[in-house]
Amino acid sequence: MRFIHYIILFLLVPYFALAQDSDIDTGFKQVRDKAEKKDYAGALKILEQLEAKYPSNEDILVYEGRVYAWKKDYARSKKVLRPLAEREKPNAEALEAIINTYFWSYDFKGCIPYCDQYLALQPNNQNVLLIKAVCLEKAGRDAEALEILNKLPANPETDERVSGLKTIISRKKKNAISASYLNISTYDPGIAPVHYGYVEYLRKFTKSTIVGRANIGHRNGETEGQAEVDYYQNFTRSYLYTNVGVSNGESIFPKLRLGAEYYFAPQGHFDFSLGARYLGFDDNDITLITGQAVYRFHEYAVGYRPYYDIDNSLMSHVVSLQKTNEAKESLIRIELQYGNVPYLYLYNNFSQPLKAYRIGIQYQHKLAESLFIRPVFLYEYEEYYPSIYRNKYNCQVIVTKRF
Repeated sequence: MRFIHYIILFLLVPYFALAQDSDIDTGFKQVRDKAEKKDYAGALKILEQLEAKYPSNEDILVYEGRVYAWKKDYARSKKVLRPLAEREKPNAEALEAIINTYFWSYDFKGCIPYCDQYLALQPNNQNVLLIKAVCLEKAGRDAEALEILNKLPANPETDERVSGLKTIISRKKKNAISASYLNISTYDPGIAPVHYGYVEYLRKFTKSTIVGRANIGHRNGETEGQAEVDYYQNFTRSYLYTNVGVSNGESIFPKLRLGAEYYFAPQGHFDFSLGARYLGFDDNDITLITGQAVYRFHEYAVGYRPYYDIDNSLMSHVVSLQKTNEAKESLIRIELQYGNVPYLYLYNNFSQPLKAYRIGIQYQHKLAESLFIRPVFLYEYEEYYPSIYRNKYNCQVIVTKRF
């Protein structure tokens, strides 16, 4: 008789197991539904009931830890998950859950050891590898983060995040060198092309940046040089730009160049600035008042910058549209200009209110890690004598290496 009881009990074991699994699955579905509606208290109540009924089921505890993390009660989440994650043979799902808890709570240094534990079990998990790389970057361990990122295989689901993190690390580099060549050619009527170039060195500090630049220009058989220094001082949500330049010539560059502009970004999508420029030529001094208003929406920016020439009572305008890809560090910019607008470090010392209409486009492309090229093209329909116009083409290329 006892033998028959054992047989019946043996046959019922799978039934009870299936019933338990079905009960837990139904409960988990209810928990998911409530969590999606942000009814975390209701979700936790269901999990407490399941835990009382099945106290040895670790999946319930893991789910409870996840819900506390979704609720942003990170301390309770860690308390639930630690016993499962820190034992000699850790629960892999508990490790994954506690990694997310530490990561979402911005405890990046605390997250790294749990990533190491998980990767000892599953060394090729791309999501955990990427989380560890982010944590290493936040902890200032950029070389280790890059080592992980460079070993990750291509994956459409993670490629953008990998590229973005590499960009963040690359932007921390303190130094950059740039070289540029600008050709200005005129047609109908045409004159000899004008050539400009520069080399510059940039150095970043904790809250400031300094740029040294050597310019050279060749026009009408004459060659002149100019030395410039730019200085940027960063503040909270703003920065100050200042500039000074001196030249050994008389006509291509101003003998003295000064500038200052304060850029600030109040709450919202708008950036503003206000500044002035001074250019001292042998026979004419020019003082410009300028500023800008920029509206930013996701990767797009629409801007307006006026220039007012105090000495000659001239008003000029620039309207721009720019699209930026932060992860790829690329941009494309279109400008519409009217008036005697300074082109980079140049400004004609004309006193006559001659008109000029311009349209320009520039594009920045990353050639390799920390190597960039930016071609610039600007077409002008320029009034070079009252009511007489000519075509002018400004073609420039800028190459920058960050290190």
